[in-house]
Amino acid sequence: MDAANYSAKDGVPYAAVLDITLTNGILTDLADIFRDAGLTVFEVEHWKTHGRGVMNSVKSILIHHTAGPATGNFPSLIVVRDGREDLAGLLSQLGLGRNGKWYVIAAGRSNHAGKTIDDNIFGNSNASGIEAEGTGIPSTDTGHASWPDVQYQSYVQGVKALRIAYDVPTLRVLGHTEVAAPIGCKQDPNFSIDEFCAALG
Repeated sequence: MDAANYSAKDGVPYAAVLDITLTNGILTDLADIFRDAGLTVFEVEHWKTHGRGVMNSVKSILIHHTAGPATGNFPSLIVVRDGREDLAGLLSQLGLGRNGKWYVIAAGRSNHAGKTIDDNIFGNSNASGIEAEGTGIPSTDTGHASWPDVQYQSYVQGVKALRIAYDVPTLRVLGHTEVAAPIGCKQDPNFSIDEFCAALG
């Protein structure tokens, strides 16, 4: 993208091409939800007017990992915000660093879910997406041993706060692997969703 379309704040480029006019207030309270839960938050510039159109609703919350670099707190931020060569951004409304910090990236619709088993519930227009920094190795984990505890606990606390704020049933807090169609085409997140959801209370 032409550099003229970017401005920078705290080292995070801003892609003006994805500016939207919100016709509803869905997700514009994300930062407040996390702060009220006692979590650390970084607000990416212009996040309240950033997205691939507006959300229809929040009927579900989808859990992802970035499959990004092995080091750094949230090195995948630029990719999540602005996309990559094979998939246009925005790739998720939210990010989670290895130190437990939440990154509020956008309030608009994002390209995180792809084709799902039920787009009316789990599709991009109806599901909030979270990309947590992680390599995705090992590809499966019966618990969450490959995740820093501070990050995992923040993941649980943040999703719990979102679930309550948007009245999302725990049964609709799912990993990408459980909703992407065809089933089995995605592997994220590489921890036990059953254990994760049990911790949501």
